[in-house]
Amino acid sequence: MTVNSEYIPTGAAARNQLVDKQILALDALVKMTRQFATRPDFAHLVEVLLLTTSGQFSVTSAFALVGNPRAQVDSPFFCGIGRFKGSRELATLGNVAQLVDYIEDGPGSCLVADMRSSDRVPERLHETLTRVGVAVIAPLYHGDSLAGILGLGAKVSGRPFEPAEVKLLSMLAGTISPMLASSYLFLEIARLNAWYLEILDNVKQGVFVFNVDNMLVKVNDSGRQILRSVNPMLAALQTDEGLSLREIFCESAFPGWARRIDRARTMRRGRVSESLVASVGSSERIFAVSATMMNREESADMLITLEDITRQKETDQRMFNLEKFADKGVMASSISHELNNFLGLILGGVEISQMNLAKGKTEKVETALEKLKSHVAKMERFTSGLMDYTRLDTKKAEADLNAVVADVLSFVSIQKRFSRIAVQVHPDHDLPTFELDTDQIAQLLLNFANNAADAIRETGRDNGEITIRTARDGDCVLLTVSDNGVGIAPDIKERLFKTHLTTKPGGHGYGLVTCARIIQNHGADVEIDSEPGQGTTFRLRFPLHPAPVAQ
Repeated sequence: MTVNSEYIPTGAAARNQLVDKQILALDALVKMTRQFATRPDFAHLVEVLLLTTSGQFSVTSAFALVGNPRAQVDSPFFCGIGRFKGSRELATLGNVAQLVDYIEDGPGSCLVADMRSSDRVPERLHETLTRVGVAVIAPLYHGDSLAGILGLGAKVSGRPFEPAEVKLLSMLAGTISPMLASSYLFLEIARLNAWYLEILDNVKQGVFVFNVDNMLVKVNDSGRQILRSVNPMLAALQTDEGLSLREIFCESAFPGWARRIDRARTMRRGRVSESLVASVGSSERIFAVSATMMNREESADMLITLEDITRQKETDQRMFNLEKFADKGVMASSISHELNNFLGLILGGVEISQMNLAKGKTEKVETALEKLKSHVAKMERFTSGLMDYTRLDTKKAEADLNAVVADVLSFVSIQKRFSRIAVQVHPDHDLPTFELDTDQIAQLLLNFANNAADAIRETGRDNGEITIRTARDGDCVLLTVSDNGVGIAPDIKERLFKTHLTTKPGGHGYGLVTCARIIQNHGADVEIDSEPGQGTTFRLRFPLHPAPVAQ
């Protein structure tokens, strides 16, 4: 409904007509709000608002700039009707700093003709507005911020705008501003959401979002493809959203996944990252799985990403096998060389004994036999190291790491090599039990303790110290062995746990290799901090729930 404003009455009649216009305008706004709720078309909303507003003042041309008028990157949204439709000059008004400053500091709605007397508006800008045909301008405020500009062209009759009409325009602008600003924000959020969804749908990783009740609320295209290729029960569904974590990652296709992923909600860091195996018929696929808590005030959503690393793992396994075969070749060559050396010494000793026996020099025979016994003992120690390296069938059971540490220390405390060394233990009494091979961990700890004692003995110190600590660190258990021995040179530290690396005159190099195998069999990591002359710290990190390790 349009009200003709050509006749402007005075007194009570003027007030009544102004009230009638306000009621009509508010009624139109209510209708438009309902339309926008069912059909969120921002351009259509602004156009209807302009048509409604122009009808209140009997004009045929109007425009609106909505958004941040001071935006340096994105121009405000422009909509025009009548002569102003598609006007490039009006569309760029939001970037005219002088006009924005004038509107922000001005009295509100104003006639373009009144701008001529202001020294704050350049003459060129006033001429442009006049030439285009803008008669009156009103600011669109959202709170204390300028959210846009509303402009009307000349009235059909050619009559100037009366003060009451300018006041009415201010009232309408103040009424529609919150709706326009909120609708514009809704539009921007919708665009941003669509942009994020487009990004998610173009990444190769599967991305899932579960709410606090572990119900799926969002999944990208890659995630859907993964689910449908692994879980046949989901292939026929139109949507996966609304299903639970255990329904999505069911036991038949994703064994143990739901339980492991859900641990992210109880972890101190709110994050779980593992390589997990999915069953696809008679074959298996390996995925890098990451679950991260997105803690916010109103919710505790969990973000999960999946990446198929089956081929990568297969390639890594092939490379590992090649390296293992190469290591075995080097090892076999080294073992053969060492054994030949021992056999050469033994054979030489036997020949000398035979010669001395033939000459009747029994005393020299006894000396030669003693040397033979010494060589045989060395050979026995060498082969014993080989047996330790090969006999590493891991048999894990739920056990207490603190108890293993105590058993090893009760054994080393009576040995002569530790008689002048202070061995200190700092156990975490709240340490949880977890699956480990107690014999192998004892062998590992004993090896570290012996090496620490030898390193201290090389310094000649009388104040030697070995410190052993256990602690809980999130989903891991830490075992730390520190000493104040000679330390490890940087080039040696980089090659530790490699075949035959030893710094001991009588060592054969298999001790640390055995340690490396034990660490690997338990899915653990090792960090080494050392400085020559200051000592060494070995820090072992055992996962409480390790992934299966190939023996």
